[in-house]
Amino acid sequence: MKLATKGLLVVSVPLIFQLIIVSVLAVLLWQAQELASREARVKDIIAECNRVATNLGSTMQSVFSSNSEPGSPRRPLQQADFDFIRTSVQALQQKLLDQPEEAKNIQRLSQFTEKFIRQLQAAREADDPARPDHGSQDLLQLKLFVTGGHLFDIFNNMIAIENQTHPEQPEQREKGRLVIRLWLLAAVGFSALAAVGLAYFSSMTIRKPLERMVKNAQRISQRQALEPQMVGNDELANLDRVLHSVNLAIEEALTNERNLINYAADLVFSIDRSGIFQSLNPYSKTMLGFDPAELIGTSVLLLIPKEDRETATQYFSSYYKENETLSFEIRMQKRDQEVIDTSWSAIWSQREDSFFCVAHDVTERKHVERLKQDFIAMISHDLRTPLMSVLSSINLVQSGATGEVSAPVERELNSAERSVDHLIELVNDLLDFEKLEAGRMDFDIVPIHINEIVNESVRMVQALSDQRHVSIESPTKDFAVAGDQRKLIQVLVNLLSNALKHSPEGGVIKVQTRLVDGMLELSIHDQGPGVPDEFAEKIFAPFEQISHRPTAALGTGLGLAICKLVVEGHGGKIAVRHSDVLPGSAFWFTLLTAPNLGAPASVPASRNTRG
Repeated sequence: MKLATKGLLVVSVPLIFQLIIVSVLAVLLWQAQELASREARVKDIIAECNRVATNLGSTMQSVFSSNSEPGSPRRPLQQADFDFIRTSVQALQQKLLDQPEEAKNIQRLSQFTEKFIRQLQAAREADDPARPDHGSQDLLQLKLFVTGGHLFDIFNNMIAIENQTHPEQPEQREKGRLVIRLWLLAAVGFSALAAVGLAYFSSMTIRKPLERMVKNAQRISQRQALEPQMVGNDELANLDRVLHSVNLAIEEALTNERNLINYAADLVFSIDRSGIFQSLNPYSKTMLGFDPAELIGTSVLLLIPKEDRETATQYFSSYYKENETLSFEIRMQKRDQEVIDTSWSAIWSQREDSFFCVAHDVTERKHVERLKQDFIAMISHDLRTPLMSVLSSINLVQSGATGEVSAPVERELNSAERSVDHLIELVNDLLDFEKLEAGRMDFDIVPIHINEIVNESVRMVQALSDQRHVSIESPTKDFAVAGDQRKLIQVLVNLLSNALKHSPEGGVIKVQTRLVDGMLELSIHDQGPGVPDEFAEKIFAPFEQISHRPTAALGTGLGLAICKLVVEGHGGKIAVRHSDVLPGSAFWFTLLTAPNLGAPASVPASRNTRG
């Protein structure tokens, strides 16, 4: 049964019983009222009959007394007496109109009343001494007495009919009162039983299930076993099923979380404000050589070398910002006294009053970084210097300082020079890339004209463009940007060199500038084969090239990666798209604009070159 149906029963059942009680009481009261009304009406008719009969008797007495008692005062009959009799009789007739059994009596009453009034009028006239029939009153009185007797018989007959038709029923009245009292008592008793029954019904079907769900909710929060699932299809049973489903989902999530923590390849633990371990995952055995039970209750500072403890104490003693992660690197000491490098992520929980931490062993990464730094240093000092020496020697030989060089030797020297230049370019790119990636490259940001950068870059690739007979069209409109001139020239030279390598002989390269969302966008359009969509992002990664292109061997694979780091260091973006100007690709990057510096004096704002 649905909860709404139960609520409707709780409300409607008492209402229905109350309506039944009120309806029965209304019927009983109506019956009692009808009985009382009939009895009152009968009494009123009988009283009216007696009153009219009394008036007639008084009138007859006045007529008879005025003649049978000499010397008594005489009251002559007036017209008002006749009207009073007629009015009284009409009032009695009016009350009997709705009684079919009284129709004959009403008709006779009308006839004998008029006859009685006429006889009274005749008696009054005969009582006048001046009339010739003054002596005939005895006969009139006899007629009057007979007519009055008929009237009294009619009144008696009316009273008898009323008593017979509507007899007085005192035992029925008492029975009606008793029935009303009993029904009231039964209604009160039944209402009390219904209230108790509905209260019990509500308790069993609503209150107890709600209490059960509250208890289950508390058990969910305490991670205890729930009460058995309720049976039924009502809202409470459905809600109880939802609670059980939520409990299963929470249990599954907690199990997954425990498994994730227990089997994680990181040390997951919690410590209080004093640095005392409260919990650890089993990875402590692998990472530090300690079982979790050995460390719980001990200080985390015991696992940190003495020279680093003050630093760790400073981290945890001043950082209590909730929902913010504290990240730092610190060394830790294993059971066998081996020291390892670790990276920590910690977050403070105000409710738990403790730090939740994840420590990752970065010893291998640190070792690789040291190897990388050693490799870069080796390249910088042990490789670059000899290469520069070799290049100087080749140039010295080519200049004829050591003697005349034959044509075959000159060709070999030129080939060697190009190889050494390529190696030096690779070394320089590696050094620049390492500095940019490590964030150690400083930028000298100043307001500059973008056309100065473009024109200088075009001049630097002039020899290659002449060799391939490719023209470069510079932008006609100048803009002021904020940037490091030397680094931006390096970016633009890289992009122009790539465009020249992939452009067909006799082709054209267009450099365009425009404002986009408040930033300057510089794009380089070429007529090459274009960059496939799947390589649009990968080519900006280190050493990524489109390997099936014949030009792949011409570069180091670091040029675009360096461009990306330089542009992002200026707060811009770099990408490639299909050109909407030429058939090939469009490499573009954005720069922050600077206040207008006016037209540059030394370098033209626009320049076209043709090889």
